[in-house]
Amino acid sequence: MGDFSRSTFDRVKHYVGVRLQQGVPLVDADWNELEDIRRFEVQAFLKWFVGDGVPAGNDGFRITAAGGGGVNTIVITSRAVVPANSTLSIDVPNSTAAAALGFTVAGRSSRRLAPATLVGENAAPFALAHGMTLTVVADGVASTVTFQGTDFANIAAATAAEVVTAINKSPHNYVATAGTGNDFVITGGDGTPERAGRCLADGRDAVHEGRLAYTSQSLYANDSLAQAWKVPVVPAIAPPGAGSRTDLVYLDVWDREVNSAEDGSLINPVIGVETSVRLRREWAVRVRVGSSTVPVKGDSDFFAGHSYLALSQLVRQFGVPAVPPSALSDLRPRSLLMPPSTLVEDMLGGTAADYRLGRNRPQVNLRDSINALLAGFLPPTRDISVAAAKGLDLLNKASVVDADGGVVAVWQTARGTSGVNQIIAARYDPNHPELDFQTAFPITSGATPNLDPAAVALPTGEVIITYQNGNSDATTTDVMMKRGPLASVASATEQAVSATSGGPDQMVRAVLVGDQVVFFVNQGAAKGWFYRRYKPAQNNNLGAFVDSAPVALAGAAVAAQELHTVATAGGFAWVAFSDGSKVQAQRFNPLTVASEFPFNSNGTADKSPFVLPLSDTDAFLSYIDGTGILVAQCTNGVWSGPVRVDSTTQEISTPPALLRDAAGTICLISTRNYAIDTAELLVRRRDPLTGTWSAPQRVAAPVGPKIVTRRPYPLTVPNQGLWLLFESNRAATDFDIFAKQLITVI
Repeated sequence: MGDFSRSTFDRVKHYVGVRLQQGVPLVDADWNELEDIRRFEVQAFLKWFVGDGVPAGNDGFRITAAGGGGVNTIVITSRAVVPANSTLSIDVPNSTAAAALGFTVAGRSSRRLAPATLVGENAAPFALAHGMTLTVVADGVASTVTFQGTDFANIAAATAAEVVTAINKSPHNYVATAGTGNDFVITGGDGTPERAGRCLADGRDAVHEGRLAYTSQSLYANDSLAQAWKVPVVPAIAPPGAGSRTDLVYLDVWDREVNSAEDGSLINPVIGVETSVRLRREWAVRVRVGSSTVPVKGDSDFFAGHSYLALSQLVRQFGVPAVPPSALSDLRPRSLLMPPSTLVEDMLGGTAADYRLGRNRPQVNLRDSINALLAGFLPPTRDISVAAAKGLDLLNKASVVDADGGVVAVWQTARGTSGVNQIIAARYDPNHPELDFQTAFPITSGATPNLDPAAVALPTGEVIITYQNGNSDATTTDVMMKRGPLASVASATEQAVSATSGGPDQMVRAVLVGDQVVFFVNQGAAKGWFYRRYKPAQNNNLGAFVDSAPVALAGAAVAAQELHTVATAGGFAWVAFSDGSKVQAQRFNPLTVASEFPFNSNGTADKSPFVLPLSDTDAFLSYIDGTGILVAQCTNGVWSGPVRVDSTTQEISTPPALLRDAAGTICLISTRNYAIDTAELLVRRRDPLTGTWSAPQRVAAPVGPKIVTRRPYPLTVPNQGLWLLFESNRAATDFDIFAKQLITVI
């Protein structure tokens, strides 16, 4: 503690300044009270007139999952021992393995009372290559590990144990271990002071320049430092002993004194004396077990002089050390602003508190929305190019939303060598729209075509991408799959989903239903539909097929052409398929493999089905025939209709799609041909009382003549609403993929 004569600040006296008089001694108490008044006034203003949370354009202190939920990550720990100060950093620019292991510029350093710890954000398998390096600077000493292919069974899919062994093979000032879970990532900025993550808690501005694992915090399991700072230690977290439990992740902010014993620059070099001490803003992220509220006065974990703010809900399951993205729910107030107190309620109908939490906020401004509606199209959002390039791109029903809420576009493209079709993917993070879609990277390659992909996003953060490895109807064509993190799934080992002899295996579709992925495959010369179930969590999370081979889907027609499937929250999959004359649909139970609630259009030219589940027993089904679009409805397992929505051949060139918006309204998206080489996307709404459909409305303003926009595919993105992927030839002579946010309700 500093050497002070006395502390005189008292906020109840409402002093706003200190006036120094002439001819009197200058004492420390007056100076310090002036500083306390200034600090209190700033903190009071921020608390009462700005509020708690994260400013607009900042993503500070967002709690996210580490790769694999923190299991099988790479943990680097200094060998320094208490009471020494300890530092640890990854030389990212000179470490070619840093990105694969999950060490970034923003999360490359740690400084604390010994021992310092760094945790990589990726989980095994790691896409390493022979000769890759990792340079670690531990307590001022740098050492480099060069990974050798001989140290791994498959260096392109290295296990955590293999990486740990390779790092520890030579002595260093640090030791590597594999993450065992019970960890998550505290996001901040990009590693620079200018773009640091920030958060206000009770008027205190907490600053976080980089990214940090929960277990890398200075106070984590650090009793010596906690005693020195006179604050609680940050303890290890664990899953419940039985059942499930909801915990609260929260921010603890306080100020503490720093003297010359900690910061030698506080000694004036001219006189050799510590003339003053400093106050430093500290923070720690803590977990309150079984609670939904931050500590308040009277609680055993409440400390006077500390400020608290809820960051995230954390749901834990018995026996599960991993903390997957699905276990975390963001609770931070966001986009702080200072409008008149009633402006948000007057304009948007919600409260200012909800607005700060990111709830009930329109995705576009109201003036542009009104002008668009007056002009006859939906409120405008920008069309985002999904890695446009020369070569025809074909959008299948394969794009997904991953465990972190990112839009993952997966499609077939002829941009490869010699125009051979391959599978390609790109990701868009709605939380960082300024980055657009990342550069597309191939999932498959080679001289043999790979076609017609499907994709599934797993709650672990991995994706499964499945496709046929040859031309349609070729007897040698099989259905294969790759599984892994999106960034490294291209190098994952191919696994056969359906590989029968003497007939094609093709047109695969896949859906995650509960804890199973169900693949639907078109098989054999008769082109019947088969299913095969796969459990990703079995075999130590390496996955295993439930069925030894594909099984015929009950009630499915032969001569099949296309299939669409979507899961329900209750553990079923709605499935719809066509054979070129009629469309069939059913509810598939992956536990009993029963086919229930059958539908048959009994048509002669029905095709292009799209199914929209509302519940386990209710669904809508759209399809086209030779003269227009039809929609059937299933209620409590009983089908009715179909109702003809459109009676013109102008809208049957490409498949329509169904969606349900935030207001619960069912919408139909279709493509209308207006003239030669000109087509636009239209939307219709269904009246829930009468069952009638509205007149069509343009999805967006016309792009121009001889521009075709087609093949709509909607996705629901958490906290972002509806997104639409589609094809368009607006940027070139061939077709590219585009995406846009779809505003149907404000």
